[in-house]
Amino acid sequence: MLQTMIAIEHDGKETRAISLLFEVPDKNFDLKGAVYAAATEFCQTEEGRRIYDYNCCCFNWADFSVSVPNEFCKKYGFKKVDSVLGDIVVDWDEHIVNDSVLEENEE
Repeated sequence: MLQTMIAIEHDGKETRAISLLFEVPDKNFDLKGAVYAAATEFCQTEEGRRIYDYNCCCFNWADFSVSVPNEFCKKYGFKKVDSVLGDIVVDWDEHIVNDSVLEENEE
């Protein structure tokens, strides 16, 4: 089964989002907990610790996406499939219809 996670960064007025796709055993799988465990184990390696220290003792979703090999993920029951940085981030509830055009068609 596939699950998608969206990580959003708010930096002042700028917003970025990354979509992470994972293969998990079932819908009840604790993906977030498994990612935390895999990231923690990875940060105990020389490479992981270097990234963690470089980021001022921070390791986030983007770091996980580009740095943690699937061998760590598989130990915790899941697999990274893909990740994509969003080109354009929009508000889910944004009204995307030009009402005046619709009103013209009603006349």
